[in-house]
This record gives sequence, structure tokens and C-alpha cells, in this order.
Amino acid sequence: MKGYINKWTYKRVIQAGLGVFLVYYYTQDHNKFALVFGIVMLVQAFLNIGCFSTKGCDNSVDEKEIQEFAKEIKEVEK
Repeated sequence: MKGYINKWTYKRVIQAGLGVFLVYYYTQDHNKFALVFGIVMLVQAFLNIGCFSTKGCDNSVDEKEIQEFAKEIKEVEK
């Protein structure tokens, strides 16, 4: 568990803190939006997914796939 926590970035800590705050806010105000958003933030922080993950919002595409697609387009154009 200690090794898992040591790999966290400051962004994940902030995101988890915000999630905990929003869930706590739900217990005080019964705002369902805060509960849902808080749970989403916590899940993203603990699973390292979403824009705060180590990959960020990167939607990188494999260059090999692009080259193969380009070859297919050239064959169709002929």
C-alpha cells in the first residue's frame, strides 16, 4: 500500500482531497450532485484514470496505425 501511495502525483492527491470534500459536503447539505461528482473524482484518483492520470488527456495514436491507414488511402486513390 505504501508503494502505491508513493507513486501518486500532487494532482492525484488534490483530486482525492476534492472528492473527499465533496462527499463530506453531501453529508452536510444533501446535495446529490456533490455526492456523484465526489465519487467520480475519488474513483479517478484511486484508479489513475481521467485527465489527472499520468497520461493526462492524451489520445495519442500509434504512428504505425496512421501509416497503414495512409497506405490504404493511397491504394484506394489509384
